[in-house]
Amino acid sequence: MKQDNKENIGKIRFDKVRKDLIKLRKNLKSMAAWKMELYVIENKMSAYKSGGFSLGSKSNATITIEDILARDETRANTLESNIDYTIYKLNEYKAYLEVLDDNEHEVINRRYLDYENKRVSYEKIGEDMHYSNVTVKRWHDSAIKKMVNYKYGNIDIT
Repeated sequence: MKQDNKENIGKIRFDKVRKDLIKLRKNLKSMAAWKMELYVIENKMSAYKSGGFSLGSKSNATITIEDILARDETRANTLESNIDYTIYKLNEYKAYLEVLDDNEHEVINRRYLDYENKRVSYEKIGEDMHYSNVTVKRWHDSAIKKMVNYKYGNIDIT
């Protein structure tokens, strides 16, 4: 019974690391857009603040410049937070890559971290590396297990 519990915890942690990597890839793909949007928002806010607009006056409009600035500041803070968190997670997983052998490292990097590479299926990675998709999948799973053990401590994962 105790062994079943350890295996269950191991599988949960395996899935968590895999899902973290999937989310990290998605966020890495979004980061350029977040940076561009942040740049636009910051320029817009700067233009409003230095453009001679009266921030204190209220008009008959339902949305004021103050409302726009507040909304933009909130969005800018969200974007900055997304960027910072993505960089943090990228650095966290780069540390985990150090425990992998070369083939495992290559598979994880291609599948999750090299977000510009569109060839992320096991079959496509296998074609690129000149190995079968079964071998690539085995390296992938072995790499995830090693990262789980590094992150959470050694626990048996079947």
